[in-house]
Amino acid sequence: MSEHSYRVIELVGSSKTTIEDAVKNALSKSADSLHNSRWFEVAQIRGQIEAAEIAYWQVGLRLGLAVERVQKEESSGKAVLSAGMARKNSEGSGSTAPLTGRGKYRCKVCGYIYDSEKGDPDNGIKPGTPFQDLPEDWVCPECGVNKEQFEEIKE
Repeated sequence: MSEHSYRVIELVGSSKTTIEDAVKNALSKSADSLHNSRWFEVAQIRGQIEAAEIAYWQVGLRLGLAVERVQKEESSGKAVLSAGMARKNSEGSGSTAPLTGRGKYRCKVCGYIYDSEKGDPDNGIKPGTPFQDLPEDWVCPECGVNKEQFEEIKE
């Protein structure tokens, strides 16, 4: 049996019908941007009341994401993910306008900061590399989401 490490994030799902549907909604929507989801834990259950009736169920979840080791290919120095790391194609994910330029960008999922001045040397990205020039398959080194889940930090 292999040992695993997990990053834990919190989500809230909602549904007009059932608690189970609220959980399913949170998990299905998170699957668009989160990779390596392995388990969840229901942390909170609450509802919204309108006209003395349940209007929505809200379920707070803790989601466990498997942390995979990043290895570098000997010949190219490029980062490759170890076996089992799922990457999703970002096409059709309903993203907003692409982020461009130098500066700092924050992962909206885990808070990791990409600083173009520092790059991401552990994953083969040289210092001075603008966010717009990161490879299309670059993912957050902390939680594995794609570039579309980053926002520019206005300083």
